[in-house]
Amino acid sequence: MSIGQDEKASLQAAKTLIAERRFTAARDALNDMRSALTPGSVAALGPMTLLGMPRKLHSAFLKLAKAEGDAIARIGLQYNLVPDPKRVTQHFCIQDAAFRTMTAMNAEPVPRRIHQIWIGSKPVPVSVEAWRRHAEATGYDYRLWREDDIRAIGVYDNAVFRAFLDDGDFPGAVDVARYLILAREGGIYLDCDWYPARDDAGFDAFMPLVGLSALAEQTPRNLGGDSLLLTNSFIAAPPDHPLFGILVDALPGVMAELPGAPAWWATGPVIFTLLARMVAVTVPDTGFVAANLPQQAPMDAVLKAADKSGPSGFLIGWKSW
Repeated sequence: MSIGQDEKASLQAAKTLIAERRFTAARDALNDMRSALTPGSVAALGPMTLLGMPRKLHSAFLKLAKAEGDAIARIGLQYNLVPDPKRVTQHFCIQDAAFRTMTAMNAEPVPRRIHQIWIGSKPVPVSVEAWRRHAEATGYDYRLWREDDIRAIGVYDNAVFRAFLDDGDFPGAVDVARYLILAREGGIYLDCDWYPARDDAGFDAFMPLVGLSALAEQTPRNLGGDSLLLTNSFIAAPPDHPLFGILVDALPGVMAELPGAPAWWATGPVIFTLLARMVAVTVPDTGFVAANLPQQAPMDAVLKAADKSGPSGFLIGWKSW
């Protein structure tokens, strides 16, 4: 076996031990891997986390902690399952004028326009039609962006987008596309695994639609300054916000800095958070997400969650596919 294949095989063997609930043997196997790491073998297991482990090895230790029910170990491993923030932020080029513009944009209105993106051969999720109906009922514009639509505005000219698309990594590609759409048009971007809990009120009933807004992730991460991690699955912004251009320009450098990084590091919540937290961001209250349902939960469960959403509940997390 090559070095990379050997490391991957060892990692898979440890995961099998975890699945078999042979926890002591799994821990020994993972510790052996950690002590035997070389620069060559590290390349096969992803970029380093803040605990000095390749990401895939770190993730395996987290899998073990979850299987054992070790809450303390799980929390610590989750908190540090991120790259050194400086490896990302060194690729941002932010001039004083851009900072001033981003601050001033916190007073600019967000267009009442909902954007979603769906690329690939899978059928469009049912949530798309639900958001279309919601927009019509609440006086918002709605647009579902498909391949031809994003090609028409030049998204395919972005090398990082094309690289993800060529690899079949649709989440990474959609990360790039959402930033380019928001930079151009502003409005509200939503991933397709959100479902509206109600149609009697729009986003403006739950938050001030001015400046930049994003949701907070439930799991804190050690990103320096504080532990707040923002999701990029919901973003609201006025058009021409400089943040998105700065972020997109940084992507090639970050991708080169962190080869093999997952999309949530390189194009998603981590990079978005590190840039967005440099300016003021509106974060909706915790009740804004009314429920998070299991993948492919039946529609009856979605409708029941909507009925129980409460006065501040607006989004239901639900992946129908």
